[in-house]
Amino acid sequence: MGKTRAEPAHVMPVFELSFDVGAVVSVVRRHVKLSKEADEAITHELVEVLNHAIVQLRPTEHRPTTRQAAQSHTDDPILTTEEAAQLAGVSRPYMARLIDSGAVDLHQMVGNQRRVLRSAVIRWQATERTRQAKALKRLAQDLDEEIFPS
Repeated sequence: MGKTRAEPAHVMPVFELSFDVGAVVSVVRRHVKLSKEADEAITHELVEVLNHAIVQLRPTEHRPTTRQAAQSHTDDPILTTEEAAQLAGVSRPYMARLIDSGAVDLHQMVGNQRRVLRSAVIRWQATERTRQAKALKRLAQDLDEEIFPS
């Protein structure tokens, strides 16, 4: 009897995302004199916030197959406003306002209840983070100009 060779299981790649919190804190230190306690608190809070960051990786030429499209609801679950709010870390009424304003795409209405796709909430979070980063950059520039005039 010949030996049967086991097919290797499909191994998913592992990604690691690193972010230097110290670099962010050093930017704050350039503009504001921090006590040791404040420095440690800011560092700790940044680590906590970044530990909950959601990263999505997709190929740029991704076109879902018919099978993938059929599975999309399992990959991209439909959420209630409460579930979406919990995912985003905001209140349910705020999430409802985001949906009503179009900031988070509405997937469907069930009676008078809103439903959204998880990907719509993630997309809003990414957009919001980008907006916040730009605002922080503008603030840093304004502080630079105010503290260190030319």
